[in-house]
Amino acid sequence: MAEAAAGPGAEALADALAAVARAMGVENASVAVLPNEEGGLLGRVDGEGVDALVGRDGETIDALQYLCGQIASRAEGTRIRVMVDAGDYRARRAESLERLARRAADEVLEHGDEIELEAMTPHDRRLIHMVLKEYDGVVTRSEGEEPNRRIVVEPAE
Repeated sequence: MAEAAAGPGAEALADALAAVARAMGVENASVAVLPNEEGGLLGRVDGEGVDALVGRDGETIDALQYLCGQIASRAEGTRIRVMVDAGDYRARRAESLERLARRAADEVLEHGDEIELEAMTPHDRRLIHMVLKEYDGVVTRSEGEEPNRRIVVEPAE
């Protein structure tokens, strides 16, 4: 079952997500494409077995998101920002990253030493930076080159 926001980009996104879900064996997947807050599109896939679309550490869903962004933009004739989610993975990942950020900040404040987090995607790094931006006593910076770029959390001066 596919539900889509209006427009050729949204329809192309819905069709692409439904086709990938079928091809990956996700039976009875429901696909919805909605406008998101940033003026782009959010493609959601729900149903039994959607974890196959997420993959290890979100690698599959990130690749699917990139591909779907290209498909929707080409159909629309202009660049469209696309976010793809399956089984609320993005919300669960955001909660996990927020907990990680707060634990790292607490440890930096307790011990006074900087902490280097694991390599992350640009989206995940941005979330960590945003969470800790309001955290008194610590600052963050990114180091390294993609795909091994990581965040360092350190005491504020």
